[in-house]
Amino acid sequence: MPALNFCARFAEAVEYGEKLQTARAVRKDGRPHCKKGDRIRLYTGMRTKQCRLLGEATVTHTARIRIEATEMFINDRRLPSAIYARNCEETDNEFAEADGFESFMDMSRWFEEAHRLPFVGTVIYWDAPR
Repeated sequence: MPALNFCARFAEAVEYGEKLQTARAVRKDGRPHCKKGDRIRLYTGMRTKQCRLLGEATVTHTARIRIEATEMFINDRRLPSAIYARNCEETDNEFAEADGFESFMDMSRWFEEAHRLPFVGTVIYWDAPR
């Protein structure tokens, strides 16, 4: 069963089902982290004495993601900026908020510090953890 680890900043939101997605870098071996239908375990503090299971969930779908300093793409489709969005399915700010950030700019800064931009990877979505 695949396991995903979350830093302390996101642990509570994952545990309480407020965060139901995560962006992960492409693995060095190229294999996917998980796929639709997989049962996953959600942890914080893996490989430490403070390791704690936050829940188990089922992957509902995955998508390619690219995050740049001022824009982002899901499956090669640019998510519109919340400033210019009109009747769109999802804006960059809505995605960022669902991922546990205050705004797209907050998310962009975090990814720049943690991974460097542009960030290329996979976004994994799951149902409410049990």
